[in-house]
Amino acid sequence: MTSIRALPMTLFAKPFRLVAAAFYRIAYKLHHKLFLRPQPPIQTPVIIVGSYLAGGAGKTPFSIWLAKRFQEQGKRTAILCHSAAWDEFVMMQREFQSAELSQIKVFTTRNRYKTAKEIQDKFDIILCDDGFEDSRFTGVRYICLDWQEPPTSWKSLMPAGPFRSLKQDHDENKIVHLRCFDSKSQAPDVRFYIKSITNYVPGTPLSATIICGLGSPKRFIDDVHAFTKSTEKAACIHIEKMIIRPDHDKNFAQVVQNEFSRGNDIIISQKDACRLPQTILAHPQVHIAIQEIEVSDKILKELPL
Repeated sequence: MTSIRALPMTLFAKPFRLVAAAFYRIAYKLHHKLFLRPQPPIQTPVIIVGSYLAGGAGKTPFSIWLAKRFQEQGKRTAILCHSAAWDEFVMMQREFQSAELSQIKVFTTRNRYKTAKEIQDKFDIILCDDGFEDSRFTGVRYICLDWQEPPTSWKSLMPAGPFRSLKQDHDENKIVHLRCFDSKSQAPDVRFYIKSITNYVPGTPLSATIICGLGSPKRFIDDVHAFTKSTEKAACIHIEKMIIRPDHDKNFAQVVQNEFSRGNDIIISQKDACRLPQTILAHPQVHIAIQEIEVSDKILKELPL
């Protein structure tokens, strides 16, 4: 008889993840019942950009895109980021530092509802980068970035799956769903793609390491590979290896420095670049993948612009 000790740990990984997901579901429901009870509506219109996914849905770049649309309409816009996502805050601060975008202000907070209440008379729009799970907000509009169909079973929840909540946890009448994934029969409502890579001349051979500390590293890596295969950009980039780091990784700069010590070029995302000091960012072997967003004309009419 084979002993339990000798069996591969992978045989037990799935049951353990399901048990953990069940506990996560219980904690989720209790937390909302005890600490996230619905509060009075904020006077200023509030739009929450979220996703059922735990991370990597593109909420921050889409929030930036949306804030710029409001700026074009002359609206004073506040963007609320969670203080734990410090790199996303830095990314937005850099994006909106120009005088042309002076009507957009970024706030970092641990309590989006409290901050929204404090600033509600100073802005025309309050835009939350995430906060999809914060049920204290009432009378708000939600924009949900979908990369697959919304989950309905607790078995899809973390850590057994990639989701934070279920479809039945939210009022679908208040949500504008934006389809971000492609299929044989339908194009995405929102398309994320890499437009360019800094310190790279199209057509010039480049061997590089991808270092990624995002919620969905696979999507970023796939986007880089798609860029390298684009004939119109004449990319001649060879990916030698990939290094995956945790989301919001505070040791990201050290990992990059280690690659430099080996003489390797690196490709990183714009969000990952926010974790690096200027001395590293100025290095010619650092290549930042610049992301672009395209929103279909049909969906533009449905957005609360």
